[in-house]
Amino acid sequence: MKGYRSITRDPKHRAIRPGAARPGRAALLGGVLVAGLAWGAAAWFAQHRSQDAAAAALATAERAAEAGRRLAGRPIAAAIAALAENGPRPDSVLAQADGLQFGAITDAAGRILWSSHAPLIGKSLAEREAFIRHRAGRAEPLLSPALLDLPGGPRSLLASQALADPRGDFAGLAVVAIDPRRLDRALEDAAPLPGLRLALLRPDGTPLATGGAAGWGTAWPPPPAAPLLRPATADLPALALAALPLAPDLVLLAAYDHRGAAAAAAEAGWLGFLAAFLASLVAIGTPLLRRIPNPPAPRTLEEALPAVGYRGIIEAGGTLRLTEIGPAIERLTGWTAEAALRPGWRIRSMDATSLPLGAEIEDRLKREPSATAEFRFRRADGGWMWLRETLRATARTPDGIEVAGALEDISAERELALQAATAAKFATLGEMAAGLAHELNQPIAIMSLAAENAAEALEDGEAGVEEALVRLRRIMAQADRAKAIVTQLRAFSRVDVSALEPVDLGAAVQGMMVLAGQALRDAGIQVQLRLPDVLPPVVGQIILVEQVLLNLVLNARDALQERPPERRRLRIEAEADPRGDAEAVMLRVIDTGPGLSAEVLEKLFEPFYTTKPPGLGTGLGLSISRTIMRGLGGRIVAGNAPEGSEMGAEFTLVFRRALPASGAPMAEPEVRAAAPAPRWPAAI
Repeated sequence: MKGYRSITRDPKHRAIRPGAARPGRAALLGGVLVAGLAWGAAAWFAQHRSQDAAAAALATAERAAEAGRRLAGRPIAAAIAALAENGPRPDSVLAQADGLQFGAITDAAGRILWSSHAPLIGKSLAEREAFIRHRAGRAEPLLSPALLDLPGGPRSLLASQALADPRGDFAGLAVVAIDPRRLDRALEDAAPLPGLRLALLRPDGTPLATGGAAGWGTAWPPPPAAPLLRPATADLPALALAALPLAPDLVLLAAYDHRGAAAAAAEAGWLGFLAAFLASLVAIGTPLLRRIPNPPAPRTLEEALPAVGYRGIIEAGGTLRLTEIGPAIERLTGWTAEAALRPGWRIRSMDATSLPLGAEIEDRLKREPSATAEFRFRRADGGWMWLRETLRATARTPDGIEVAGALEDISAERELALQAATAAKFATLGEMAAGLAHELNQPIAIMSLAAENAAEALEDGEAGVEEALVRLRRIMAQADRAKAIVTQLRAFSRVDVSALEPVDLGAAVQGMMVLAGQALRDAGIQVQLRLPDVLPPVVGQIILVEQVLLNLVLNARDALQERPPERRRLRIEAEADPRGDAEAVMLRVIDTGPGLSAEVLEKLFEPFYTTKPPGLGTGLGLSISRTIMRGLGGRIVAGNAPEGSEMGAEFTLVFRRALPASGAPMAEPEVRAAAPAPRWPAAI
């Protein structure tokens, strides 16, 4: 009809405006504008990060140059002071022997009258620049590179001082040579960072002393007038350079290889461009996708939830009988609701070995208002999945306990947790690779020496058989030790950690020490184990318990690095029935580090939070440890030792005791054979 605009309706009778299938022009223009802004911001971010990396590299080179000038100046100042104190007496030049190679004294004509290096006596310094400058009236000490064919070679650095006779006239020269190795050590102390190298250069570019990172060969760039970034060449990497004068003819040059920082800045820039690309897709793609129909709404609220609810009753015998269950059980497990309501369906499909020992959910509801358990469950198609079951008692009647429960599929969650724990475990093994190699090298070296001795004994004939047998038995013992270490390592690196079992905490601690003992010894940490002779087994997986202990022990090792060697102590202690709780067992890891501040305690278990320097920690160890302890039905608590105890951080692991099932005796825990106890650092 005239004056009316026609409309069409879709099969579900929703009104659609003509042209609605085309995205609005304004929306597209807005999306293009947002995309342009995103790319501009990404370009600015990449440039800003690159500039920040360059500025940081130059600042590092400047600080290193200043530190090198300060540290290298100390032995030079000591040499000048020795000249000022010794005066013209030859025997006193050697009194300051620390850091000095030799001394010499000339007469007014420049001829060497005395020298601690005998071949120099009689030679003349009259034509040398230092002598000429002192004879011309320079009274202050003078530093100069090698004036003579000296024992230190071209690296020698000389300090000279004019001598005067009683009338104050020029009487000669006193010279001492500074040991270049002392200057090397000073520059080494000024260059603690990887990629940083310092050099004390002569005017012709010859280094008199060097210190810091190796691997550049002998090539050195010329010292710049101001700090600058030098591009890479065939002889040298890309460097940030800074130079400071140390004497009128000596320059202290600091060169910092900033490729790592530049690569990190470039990576951040690429991440910015990736974010801009994703923002562009969202901004421009959203208007284009408006016509894609939304998925149909679920028929019921239960179908929209990831869990399935049910009702049941725990009968007097302790069996849970389901009385009602949601139809979504078929979507979750493949079993129909009718099959799920049949007697024994839940028990028959459940993997009993995956349940916490002595913690059946029905038994716990008799003592608690609610309970939660995680277990493997067989689907209708025969495959396995992981379910989390939550039960709450709604009424207690003479017939039993009426309950309401929910089943939730956590297979993906368990898989991610296992992957994270496995990644952290292999990262820990990588960190301890050097220590483990050393631990294995000891028995191998002993076996090699014993085999050599046995062969020599057998060459003596029948008289050497007894000694050869002793050596062979030693080889067998060391082979067993190496085999036990490898067995411990292979067990720790395996991935199958699904079923819970009784765990002997003492065996877990010994297994952890087999892996971490060398790392602790290398760090100079004294370890004290305070474990009761009789400790009840706990619910867990020995591999998971060892992983948690490894995380805590290695964190303690890093925290103790800044402590003096005599203050590096670590204590591991256990306690059963803490505070009268008969179902709990505690294991504490306590160090003598600086402790944990209130700010650190607040964020300690957050993923990716770490107080370690960049490159020394991922920030995942404690987060994964807390996840593992929760999965074992326990918890981890962080805090500080009481004041006055001289201890620092204190981590407490609270385990559930492995209680026997109702009416069944508790089996002794199966303890994996541990490697022979290594030589731990002396206990405090």
